[in-house]
Formats: sequence, C-alpha cells, structure tokens
Amino acid sequence: MSLLSVSAEPAVPSVFAGADIAATARLNWLGGCPRPRFEDDVWSFVGWADAPVQMKVTEKRVLFDRITHRPWRVVAKELALAWIATQDERVLALPRARRLPRHPRTIYARVYHLTFWLNWLHERRITTLAAVTQDHCEAFLREYGVVRDKETGAVLRNKAGGSLRTVVSAMQDITDYGELLSADRHRPGFRPWGARSPRVVTGAPSRPQVVIKTEPLGDEVLRPLLTACLHLIDVLGPHIVDLRTELRAERESWRNVEWSRHLRDGNRLAELVEEYVRTGQPLPRIEDFQVTKRLRLGWDPKDPLLTANFQHLLRPTGHRDIHKALFAQARPLLEEAVAAVGTEYLWCRVPADAPRADTGELIPWSLPLSNRSSDALIRVAGHACTVATSALTGMRSSELMELTVGCRRTDDADGTGLARHRLVSKVVKGRLWGGEVDEWVVIEEVVRVIALAERLTDSEPGQPLFGAFNGFESNGAMTWLRQWVASPAGRRMGLEPIPDEPVHPRRLRRTLSVEMAARPGGLLATKVHFKHLQVATSEGYADRPGGAQAVFHHEWKKEEAKEKLKRTVEAYRQFEQGQMPAGPGADALLASFRAVEKELADHKPGPAKVVTDRQIELLLKKKASVLHLSAANYCWFEDPAKALCLKLAGTRSAAAPLTGLCDSSRCPQATHHIIHRSVWQTTADNGVVLLASPRIPPAEKARLRAEHERSMRVLEEIDTAAGKAR
Repeated sequence: MSLLSVSAEPAVPSVFAGADIAATARLNWLGGCPRPRFEDDVWSFVGWADAPVQMKVTEKRVLFDRITHRPWRVVAKELALAWIATQDERVLALPRARRLPRHPRTIYARVYHLTFWLNWLHERRITTLAAVTQDHCEAFLREYGVVRDKETGAVLRNKAGGSLRTVVSAMQDITDYGELLSADRHRPGFRPWGARSPRVVTGAPSRPQVVIKTEPLGDEVLRPLLTACLHLIDVLGPHIVDLRTELRAERESWRNVEWSRHLRDGNRLAELVEEYVRTGQPLPRIEDFQVTKRLRLGWDPKDPLLTANFQHLLRPTGHRDIHKALFAQARPLLEEAVAAVGTEYLWCRVPADAPRADTGELIPWSLPLSNRSSDALIRVAGHACTVATSALTGMRSSELMELTVGCRRTDDADGTGLARHRLVSKVVKGRLWGGEVDEWVVIEEVVRVIALAERLTDSEPGQPLFGAFNGFESNGAMTWLRQWVASPAGRRMGLEPIPDEPVHPRRLRRTLSVEMAARPGGLLATKVHFKHLQVATSEGYADRPGGAQAVFHHEWKKEEAKEKLKRTVEAYRQFEQGQMPAGPGADALLASFRAVEKELADHKPGPAKVVTDRQIELLLKKKASVLHLSAANYCWFEDPAKALCLKLAGTRSAAAPLTGLCDSSRCPQATHHIIHRSVWQTTADNGVVLLASPRIPPAEKARLRAEHERSMRVLEEIDTAAGKAR
C-alpha cells in the first residue's frame, strides 16, 4: 500500500472543542469585544487587553482558513492553543510539550509558517500526516529555504537559518503534541529530523554566539540630528503648540457651519475687501495645490487673483464661493485690493522672534504658513520628540511605543531638593504577554521632550503617546525631519542638513552606550552632557536593578570596558613610539608599560617573532580596568588612599574617583596625554581672554591667573613628554 493512501485515524472530537480561547489561555479581555472560540477559522485577538502597542493589527488575526485541507485546520488550532495555554492540564500531561507559553505574536508567526508546510503537502496530494516521510520534510525545507523571483522563479537568495527555525519547530511539534491531535497526526515513531533540534537542522547560531552587529551613528549624523530635534523642541516647540491650538480652534469653529453655496451680495463683499485694505492685511492665500488646480481649469498664470482664497475671505458670510456674475462685477475691486495688500497664507503672519541654531541671532520663528505646511510642521515636531526620546534614553522601540500620555514622574524622595525624573513604560522584550511595567530615570531634557509630545497629540491620559511605528525610516519620521531641515524653513533657523543614513532606535541605543563609554565628559551633539546621562542611567540601574535600564547599563559597561582597554593600548603604542605621558602619575604608568615591554621581549611567540595586539591587550587588561576617562586626563584609580579627590572630600575609600574634585595637575594617579592637549589649550586660551577683560574683578583675576599658569604648565609638560627620547 502506498504511503499516500494511508488514512488518518478516525476523527474524534477535539479535547478543546467549544473552548473559549481567551479563558483557556488566561488572557485578559476587554469588555464588549468578541471572544474567539476554538471552532472559529479566524481567531481575533483584537480584544486582548494586554496586547503590546507594537503588535500589528494583522498579527491579532490568526488565520486558519488559509489551510486548504480542513482536517489540518483542526490540527493547527489544537497546536496553537497548546502553545499558548501551557498551564492547561491536558497540555501539562504531554512529556515533550513546552512549559512556557508562547506569545500571541509568536502564535501568529508559527501558524503562518505551518500553513505553508501543510499546503505544500496538500499540493502533492498527501491527505494524511501519517504519510509524511523524512524525504518530504527535507524537500520542503530546501524549497522553503530560498527566496525566488515571483515572475521568473529565479533564486534571489537563501533564507537565514534563524528564519527557518520556526517552521522546523512547528513541523516537529506535530509529533511532540501528537496525543492532543484529534483530526490527524504523524505515524507512530516518526518525528521530522528525529531528535535533532531546529537550530541544528537549520544551522542557525545559538544565542550565546550572537554579537551586536548594529553600528553606532557617526558624529556627522548624530550632531545635526540632535541639534535639529532639540531646536525644534526647546526653541520652536512652544510656538508650534500655539499654532496647533489656533488651528484646532479655527477648524472647530467652522465644523458645524451650514454653508451657503454662492454669495450674491456685492455690498457685503465690498465690506470684507475694504476691511482688509483698511487694516493693511493681505488677503488670504490658497494652497499651492489649489493654484495648480486653477491653472488646469484655464486660469491665466498672470491673473492677479490666481492665489486669492475666496472661501476663507467669505467665511464671515457663511458662503463657499462668489457667484459667477458677482465675481465678474467685483473683479476690479478684488484686483485693486490684491495690488494694495497682496495675498498671504493665514498662519504665522506676525510670528514671535526665536534664536537661530548656529549664531543665536533673533529672527521670526516662521514665515507665514498654509494649512498644509502648518500640519506638516506639527508632524515634524512630533517626530522630533520620538527621535530625541530614543536618542537620550536608549529605550527600545517597543518601550517607546508603550509610553503613554501622563508617563512622566518627578519626585524629590531623598529630600535633597534635586528633582528626579522618570518615565513609566513597559518592557515587552523577553517578558510574558503584554510586558511588565518599568521606569526609566531620565534627564530634564527628556522630560521637556515628553511634555511637548503630550501637547502635540490628541491621545487621552493613559493612551499611547507615540503610537506604533516600525523604525524611524519606515514610518517617515526621518524623511520628514530631513526634508524640513533641508527646506528654506530649516535653513532659516541655521540648521545643518541631516545626512541620508539609516537611523532607527537600535542604532541610537547603540550610539548612546558607545558614546557614554568613550566620552563620559564629552558632549552629545549640542547642549546634552554625557555626565548627566551617565548619572541618570546609573541611578535607574541602582533603583531598579532588575529593570530594563539595567540591561542598557550592562551594555554601556561592556562598551566602557572596551574603550578603556583601547585607550590603554593606545597610550602604550605612543610609549613605544617615544610619546610619553605627562602628569604626576606618569612615572607609575611608565613603570607598568616597561614591565609589559619586558614581558613581551622575553616571550617567544614563534619563528615569526610577531607580537600581536591581542597579546598586548591581555597584558594591559588589568591596568585598563582601573582607568577612569576624563576630558582632560586619565585617572588610574589603583589606590584610593593616593587619590587627591578623596583626600579633598575627606573620604578614605570609594569605588571610583570623585571627578568633580579632580585636580589632575597634583594627583599622583593622574596622567596627561597628547589626546588631552586640545582641552588644556582651550582652557589656556579662554584664560587669556578673561584676564584681558576689564570687567573681571582683581580678586577673580588672581584666581584666573593661577588657573592659566597651571594650564600653561600642563601644556608644556605634555609637549615635552611627547617629544622626549626614551
């Protein structure tokens, strides 16, 4: 007998027959929303109360009706419910069943892949799972594992191993959950690929081997991006909120007006026009697309009334347009008015002044705007809020989506008078069901960003602030920002164009961790200080050691360790080239370097006699672990008893130096390198300018003179050390 003719066991009622999916899976459900039943060919999770914002509408509909062979629809339903309802006693009785419930988004993906497998079998006239062989499984995976051109059928690329793990796992689950399946099942003893795991079958890498491949944003992108976002938020934001308020009020006032078709009263029209001329106000101007429409209808491009907005002119009368006869009669009056006062857009006719981003010069914050341009500017400001929040917090996109109106928290729990700012969100990645509530400690700039975003949205308290989005490129955020910055409006405000390079939350998160590790005393683009970010993220880690911020803290610390080792090796390479460190701690550092040099000289690496960077890194790893990076020096914090900052603070021991009390010119553990020269040079130059100012009091000048002399002394030491022979 052929395997194709082997029939399934007689159909019996499913153990889940009549089951309420939400109740069986223990899902919280919204009142008034339909609840999916087991027999439904489409399970709708629209009513799931804890659904994460990032869950798409399509993912909330699990489609079983796409499976051609009806008995296999029952198989797919039984598997889907078993995957999500792992605490059901009938599932717990299965020895190979998964004990942790799968997310409803995962159920959607697994059913999607399983559908291809079952339909592939049906296309080959296989009507029972008992007829499936390993050859079938191998053939399907080979075919399913490539992406083909829809027209020619040519192979475009192979799918990654990770993307095939899901379908292999679903195929094996038909055996693992076989005792639950009522409509059909594999023959006894058969399991696709036997005991081999989906990872082994597909060659997908295991999780411990996964490395972060996301590249951080370069400063050439980050600087203009954050400059534009912060300028839109801090400088233009209040004006944009006022513009939005005026727009909404104006539109609401005319929402329920019953318009008359045409105005026939010439005296009333004359009164309206004369009022504009008397007050010197330009007549309303139509949108550019309306000008194009008039030209297509035959208007003369040189017609002085081409851009006049008659609908808005007539609003006080409640009419939509001027009657054709009256328009011909009143044309001379209208043309005289246009010649006298012209036409102009409705909004921002008398804008307030705002500083340019580059020079600080005060200019009108906007030129007159049309309705469409106003809406676009409001949308750009909203996108700027989303991007800035991502860049300054390191939140994942799923965590950004979970922010709601009213998510800000400000408190003074320790009585210091210093505000502590927090954002309440949810951690979705790696958490059960709809995620877990968590808090992010943030800097004041982020609070201002969120406050503006709340004023730019129609969402009510508790509703999503930013809503769902799939990256900043796909939802148009970066496109809108780039276009506005490059437009005449952005150039007027002195903003630098944003390079056309992909920007998304993963890159911003990666950039923040790398930059904080590499430049703890530096500047993040403009006005945002890394020191503040470092304090905020550290506080968030300490306050909620198991929270999402701890994950970011761990990532940042890993990057910081890499940067410390890189800087230490760099200093050693300079030592090899004759560029010595300066400062009170130079002798101790040189002793460490000479010890490493001696060990490398005594080591025999082989016939090639090559010393690799990896060998140097291993020898310097311990030294690098005590390095603390500062803008003007390196602090080798090996012995707290020798640290000048701790002595000044009256503290005998600490886990890290007190950067605020650092005096690297006197501390025996501080060194100066050629990389720090520019900082000391800037300090010296500023000192010269201040000492030459007649407005500085004599007592203050004495202090400045001492600081200037110290800066010059450090500069001389750096230059001398960098050029002295070994």
